[in-house]
Amino acid sequence: MPDMSSIDPSLTYALFKGDPGTRKSTEALSYPKPQYWFSWDRKMNSLSIPLRNWGINPKDVQYDDYDEWNKARAKLEQLQISCPFKTIIIDSITSCADMTLRQTRKMKTGVTRKSGAEAGKMIAGIAVNEIEDYNAESSALNELIALTKDIHIYHKVNIILIAHVIQAEYKSPTGETHFSRTIVTAGKRIAPKIPAYCGEVYHFNIEKGFDISAGGQYALLTEHTGDDFARTALPLDRKIIFGNDPLYDKWILPAINKMKEQPIPITKIG
Repeated sequence: MPDMSSIDPSLTYALFKGDPGTRKSTEALSYPKPQYWFSWDRKMNSLSIPLRNWGINPKDVQYDDYDEWNKARAKLEQLQISCPFKTIIIDSITSCADMTLRQTRKMKTGVTRKSGAEAGKMIAGIAVNEIEDYNAESSALNELIALTKDIHIYHKVNIILIAHVIQAEYKSPTGETHFSRTIVTAGKRIAPKIPAYCGEVYHFNIEKGFDISAGGQYALLTEHTGDDFARTALPLDRKIIFGNDPLYDKWILPAINKMKEQPIPITKIG
């Protein structure tokens, strides 16, 4: 039976979330190598500049482009058995959900139900998803969490889930309206549950100054603001303005080392 002394602060199961273009993937690149990327967004070329600027060996960053869930699941099951990587990145769970839904549509093409009706739904000749398809999306994302958790714990690998967000409106029973940004997936039920599985949740954004014409700086939050949920188990600042610097080397690793060096005070009772 393990106790709290067995926890290794250097092992991360993290969620990087934010609007597109806030350098979530770029900062994931700064984590320990070798890395393997589940490239659902299929834009690995966007990492070419930071890879060169930070002197990263391209051979230490391996990836496959994915367009359906079955292929990704097979790879995850392979990594359950043998994993030579130090960091695995899912980029992104938003696109993973989209491709899972696309897979369900493709598999229905030319299939008929018991009633003889053609499976699937068409609008103006375009195949669209039915309600039942969103159960497949939810199941795939649940399995993604379960498989990556297993790899994370058994092989001691960092896991980074990357997700896009959208502003959502919520109304309380008293009629008060609250706005917050939540993870984007096609279904509404699975997305809010994903952060619960992640020890580190960082919200990426653009920090703007008083002079709007001067643009902004790339930043992230590590604490919940009420509108943007975030959390950390590391001694990190509430807000990190990282700009063009590697997140792991400059902030995460020093915080991990601080945790390891700081002794836990033990109080004897009786």
